[in-house]
Amino acid sequence: MTAPLFSDLYRQRFADSMARRHEPDAIAKLRRTALDRFGKLGLPTRQQELWRLTDLSALQPIAWQRPGEASVSAEVLPTLGKTSHRLVFVNGRFTPSLSRLRNLPGNALVASLGQALLTHPELIEPHLERVPGLKDHAFATLNTAFWEDGALVHLPHGTVLDTPIHLVFHTTGNHLAAHPRILLTMEANTQATVVVEYGGQGQYLNGPVAELALGENAVLEYAQIQEEAPTAFHLGGIRIRQERASQVQLHLISLGAQLARTDLETLLDGEGASCQLNSLTLARDQQFSDSHVRVEHAQPHGTSEQVFKAVLDDQARTVFDGMIHVRQHAQKTDARQLNRNLLLSKQAQAQANPRLEILADDVKCGHGSTTGFLNVDAEFYLRARGIPAVQARALLVYAFANDSLNRIRLMPLRERLTRWLATRLALDLLEGGT
Repeated sequence: MTAPLFSDLYRQRFADSMARRHEPDAIAKLRRTALDRFGKLGLPTRQQELWRLTDLSALQPIAWQRPGEASVSAEVLPTLGKTSHRLVFVNGRFTPSLSRLRNLPGNALVASLGQALLTHPELIEPHLERVPGLKDHAFATLNTAFWEDGALVHLPHGTVLDTPIHLVFHTTGNHLAAHPRILLTMEANTQATVVVEYGGQGQYLNGPVAELALGENAVLEYAQIQEEAPTAFHLGGIRIRQERASQVQLHLISLGAQLARTDLETLLDGEGASCQLNSLTLARDQQFSDSHVRVEHAQPHGTSEQVFKAVLDDQARTVFDGMIHVRQHAQKTDARQLNRNLLLSKQAQAQANPRLEILADDVKCGHGSTTGFLNVDAEFYLRARGIPAVQARALLVYAFANDSLNRIRLMPLRERLTRWLATRLALDLLEGGT
């Protein structure tokens, strides 16, 4: 049975949306090309190798609709305090009343992508869809065809932002499909911290795409917090391109959604570029979380580190599929990959597929994966010192998960997530869980 997603009505919605837009020809061409590409790819199935462990059958019976206007109280949205540059998007559209932009240095720009397309198209057209990766990702092509709004962050040469940029995407309603877009371009010798948060209420599909392009010596800390509604679907993609001596520290925190998948592709395309990928997934009930990662070393002296951790309870499932690819002339590469999974239930499942493809001969590369239950000896040690069994287990879970949170440099975000983790474990104690 063909899903409503691929019906003629769906193409008609694309035609209607194009009729409403007044965009440069180059952007319109990108959209049409993306829709044609999506039509050829279709909804991924489990017969495809990269999707064989991701069951999308729950998406098919739903006729996803374009989100309408909605109002949201500021109290339900996450915050980083009063010192951040803040853009809020509700149902995929910029909401000025909930946003706050402080003075930016020089010609730096943090703005709604939809509005900037009208006022600063020269900052968008040359960069949109120019970061390689995700070419066969159906939901990334769908995003290119249908995004209505999102965030543009443009930092000219030498710009250093001491104030973090906070991008909040909130979706509310049922049977809605949102496709927010993030375009971040950092020229040479720039620095920034960006926090992206996804959340909402209802049963909806969120398919965001973020493109991050870093110039020479650019330094970026980027955190994505996925805390969607328990009945929501999150199918997003991130692609990064790094030039010479640029540095990226990327945090992926997955807490919500009934099905969440993030596809991440990073291209280290300059000598001495480095990236650190830090991920923590907490899942319970029947949640499913999937991370597909490809780190491509294209130039010499690059370094990369991946640490992906998950805590799974009840019947939750997680998948980690990680690839490190080192091209032939990318000598002196140092690349590491680690996946660790903590199971709190015998029904929980974790599947890992760490991989290396090394075409150079002077490299240091390694990978590994572990999956298991709480350390019995460590639990006994705590209980022998008078700590009740349930609290001892909670302390061990906290230590395992908080190690990932401690890697976050931005203190307000780290403290908020640490409090959230402690509160969740305390609730589990009251409910007789971990």
